[in-house]
Amino acid sequence: MIEAALDQAQADLGMRVSEDPSIEAEIDETYYPQFDEKYRAEAADMAVNFRIFYCLENSIRELILDALSEEFSDEWWVEGIPEPIRLAAEKLRQKEIDTGGVPRSDNLLDYTTFGELAQIIEQRQQAFEGKFTSLKAVNKVLWQLNMLRGPIAHCKPLAEDEVLRLHLSLRDWFRAQGE
Repeated sequence: MIEAALDQAQADLGMRVSEDPSIEAEIDETYYPQFDEKYRAEAADMAVNFRIFYCLENSIRELILDALSEEFSDEWWVEGIPEPIRLAAEKLRQKEIDTGGVPRSDNLLDYTTFGELAQIIEQRQQAFEGKFTSLKAVNKVLWQLNMLRGPIAHCKPLAEDEVLRLHLSLRDWFRAQGE
């Protein structure tokens, strides 16, 4: 009964409190034995960093979408996104479509890089007035996060200092939002 109630609460909230151990065990038994223990241990350590960055990057995209929609209404993509970034995102989405695979998203903002997200905030500052305590601080934090993103995105372990830097940068990001 408790498990059913937890499942229902997770469904209602649209989030997972815990992983399904049967799925994880199945993956462990099916795929992981072929991989060296070193890589399995690194993957387990890096999973938390990936989750942090996944949530952060997607929340930044949402913040940008909300701010630009507020500023430019339905024309946010054309008027709010600098042309080089817009064209690169449209080209990347078309490339995904042309491969015959499933496009990652209907939202073209999902085709921008982390660095481009920082450029959008910097170049459309008027849309972000009142959303941050300092746009200069935001640029600094996003630059730092972009440097940390590389190893995470390219499956390389973060050094202990870099994990700390990620956590501090995350705190700085929330502080820049006035949280």
